[in-house]
Amino acid sequence: MHGNVTNLSWPTTATRSGLGTVAISLLADLVLASIKFVAAYASGSTAMSSEGVHSLVDAGTEIILLYGLIASGRKANPEHQLGYGREVYFWNFVVAVLIFAFGAGIALLDGLHQIAQPKPISGETINYIVLACSAILDGVALWAAVRRTGVGRGHDSLLQFLRRRRDPTASTILFGGVASVAGILVTSGGLLASWWTGDPRFDGLASLAIAGILAVTAFKLAAQSKSLLIGVPADPSVVAEIIEDTKRNPTVQAVNGVISAHLAPEQLIVALSVWFTEELSKAGVEQAIANVEDDLRRRHPQILALFIKPQSPERYRDLRGHGMRLSHVRVPGERAATPYASV
Repeated sequence: MHGNVTNLSWPTTATRSGLGTVAISLLADLVLASIKFVAAYASGSTAMSSEGVHSLVDAGTEIILLYGLIASGRKANPEHQLGYGREVYFWNFVVAVLIFAFGAGIALLDGLHQIAQPKPISGETINYIVLACSAILDGVALWAAVRRTGVGRGHDSLLQFLRRRRDPTASTILFGGVASVAGILVTSGGLLASWWTGDPRFDGLASLAIAGILAVTAFKLAAQSKSLLIGVPADPSVVAEIIEDTKRNPTVQAVNGVISAHLAPEQLIVALSVWFTEELSKAGVEQAIANVEDDLRRRHPQILALFIKPQSPERYRDLRGHGMRLSHVRVPGERAATPYASV
C-alpha cells in the first residue's frame, strides 16, 4: 500500500472562521452574564439568576472551545503522527459535560429552592429591560454564528452542512444560541406569570424549564462528540466524489472500496482499494498511484492522510467480505453501486 501524510497546522480557513464565531459569542455572553446577575440581585428572580448562570457557563465553555480549536491545529509529531485534530472533539465533549453539570444542575437547584421556599420578586421593570437587551445580543450573536458557520455551504441547508462538515464547535455555538433564546422566552414567561398571579413559584418553574433546556442541549452535544471521537466516515457525497475523481485517471479500471474517517472537521484519513490496468509495470503502478494522489489532494484538500492499495476486485471481496459490513454509494452515471467500508 502506498500512502503519505500531509503535515497540516493551523490556522486553516475553517479554524479562523471557528475562532471568530466563538470569540463573538464569548464577548456577548460575558456582557449578558454581568447584566443578568445584576438584575437577579436587584429583583430576587431565580429564573433571572439561572439565566445569568446559563450565560456564565456559556462563556466558560466558549473559552474551552477556543483552546480546543487552537490545540487541534498543532503540528503532527512522532507521538501523534496524524496531528491533534481530535482535540476539537474531546473539548466539545467536555463542554457538554460542563453545560449539564453546572448550567442544568444549578438551574435545577435554584428552581427547586424557589418552589419550596418562594421569595417575592420585585423590580419587574429592570428584569424586562435586561431580557430585552439579552434578546438583542443573543439574536445578534446567533445571526453572526449562522452567517460565519454557513460560509461555503452552497445549496445545503445549515443542518445538512453541519452534518457534512462534522463540526461540533459550530453545532455547540448554534445550539447554545438557540438554547439562550429559548431561555429568555421561558424566563419572560415565568416573570409574567409570577407578576400576573402573585405566585413567585412560577419563577421557580421557569428555572426548572431552563434546566431542562440545558440538559437536552448537553445530551445532544455529548452524543455528537462521542460519535466523532469514536470515528465517523466522511459524508457519503464526499466519498462519492473521491471515488469519481479517482476513476478520472485512465489507468484506473475500478475503485473497489473506500475507508474514511474524520480526524477533525476539515481533516480526513482515506484508504482506497484500486484496480489498475493489468498491463502496467511495477513502476507504472507507482506512477499511477502518485498521479491519483496528486489529483485527489488537489481536489480534496481536507485529506490529511491518503493510502492507496492496488488490488483486484476478487482479492478485495475475499479480504473484506468477512467480518466487515459494506455500505454502498451510487456514483452519478454508474449503473451499479460502488462499495465502501465505513469505519
